[in-house]
Amino acid sequence: MTLVKALVELHDGEVTVHSEGRGKGSEFVIRLPRIAAPAKSKTPNALPPHLASNGKRRRILVIEDQADARRVLQRLLQIWGHEVEAAEDGIIGLERALQFRPDLALIDVGLPGIDGYELARRLRSPEANLNGIRLIALTGYGQPEDRDRAYEAGFDLHLVKPVDREQLTQAINDPVAPRLTPAAISARIAAGMQGGAS
Repeated sequence: MTLVKALVELHDGEVTVHSEGRGKGSEFVIRLPRIAAPAKSKTPNALPPHLASNGKRRRILVIEDQADARRVLQRLLQIWGHEVEAAEDGIIGLERALQFRPDLALIDVGLPGIDGYELARRLRSPEANLNGIRLIALTGYGQPEDRDRAYEAGFDLHLVKPVDREQLTQAINDPVAPRLTPAAISARIAAGMQGGAS
């Protein structure tokens, strides 16, 4: 149901559910906006709408262990005009990142093999030599300590599932800010904790 809701919301729709009670079944209603057919572009290589604002086509790696969520996200990003590869666990994700050399990676934190935190640390290591890669954590965990843990592991951004279309578009299109080192992030976290205690 979470996947259906996320997919429908990506298309500016809504999902409602109704039941008459126990044993009477449930009715799920999906409402999607009606849109006119797009006019045929006179420009043969027109960019998709999500790329038109900055004209930047990105190489994106999706690392997600849930097959349906992985396929939906990969297909959506391809529709938006990006070049996309996908992996189903942390080990394969690391191998694919080293081969594909993406601009950014969308990484589920709860991965089999090695989790997203360890994967981020390995992708940030000098041995990986992936300078400039942007790492975005996708997780169901949204507490402040979860966000701090993601940043400390080397993520640039921490998004809580289900991610809506606007969040995802902004995360992909935002310019990459200079990354703090893990030590600098730890220092900021420690400073914040001390500030809260006073």
